[in-house]
Amino acid sequence: MTPWLPPQAPAPWTGPQQLDIHVTVHQPVPVEPDLTWWQRLARAVRYRVSLPVAATATLAAIYPLPHLGYGVGRVWGSALDHIGTDIHPGASHVAAAVAVVVVAARIHRPCRLRPTLAGGWVRQLNWLDAFGVAVTVIGGTWGVLWPDLVAATTGVRA
Repeated sequence: MTPWLPPQAPAPWTGPQQLDIHVTVHQPVPVEPDLTWWQRLARAVRYRVSLPVAATATLAAIYPLPHLGYGVGRVWGSALDHIGTDIHPGASHVAAAVAVVVVAARIHRPCRLRPTLAGGWVRQLNWLDAFGVAVTVIGGTWGVLWPDLVAATTGVRA
């Protein structure tokens, strides 16, 4: 048990206390405006695909092969078109979807990592992945999605 102590007298007043105030002014941090969906997509594509890789892969997909006269993308599109004409249009859609799944699985695998400005890491496509995307897009557009004017007007595939 603590003994009871009488209250202490306050300390004598010695005058006004000195108060130091230091102000530091920093440049305002630039606030990045909210990006639209297209701007975020463009930024992500620039991080993931380099321009030389994308350009050479696309050129390789459309450049005519020797003794054939067509590029790899056009050959894939022609194969899809023949599958749709000879077998069933749904079969060409299934073949195109399988190709998209294979290319997407290849792209999703760990490949070359590149540092971002924020300090994180992002996967970057190599040439073979970009070539697969170009062939799949060009062939799918030509063989499955391209509107056939003869079939659209007459109902008979040319």
